Amino acid sequence: MNLHQVKAESITDCRKIVTGTYLTTTNSGDFGSFRGISTYTQDGNLFFSGSNQGGSSANPPYGIIQGSWKCTSDTEITGTAVNFNYSTATFPASIGRSDFRAAFDPNAQTVQATITVRTFDLNANPLEDDAPVTGTFTFTGQRVKPDGIDKTE
Repeated sequence: MNLHQVKAESITDCRKIVTGTYLTTTNSGDFGSFRGISTYTQDGNLFFSGSNQGGSSANPPYGIIQGSWKCTSDTEITGTAVNFNYSTATFPASIGRSDFRAAFDPNAQTVQATITVRTFDLNANPLEDDAPVTGTFTFTGQRVKPDGIDKTE
């Protein structure tokens, strides 16, 4: 087996381990803790929604976060996602970009991640431009299983 075959098998294994939906808890320092749902599709798309999407005095309301991810090892990924931040009396409308790194435990069916968030003007291109970091967060999550709770005793 050559190196290309080994790498292709590792990516296939990674996609099998990562793909799914996770119930998460995010610890975001200044912004507090909140719950979320993150879904990683087999073709590398990401969808995230959070219980704090309505905003607070520390952050604006925001829409669903969508992006893409790629395997960096058999149990780790990196990715980038974007979202719209909605205007309020205190916050202008903007675009958020989240860059993340996540590690998955296939036995425990969990994920642990670090996310770095940057905020951009609506006219900026967050996929090409850079902006100061507006927050760095960590989250942990448990895979949502098709049969609900673990019924073993």
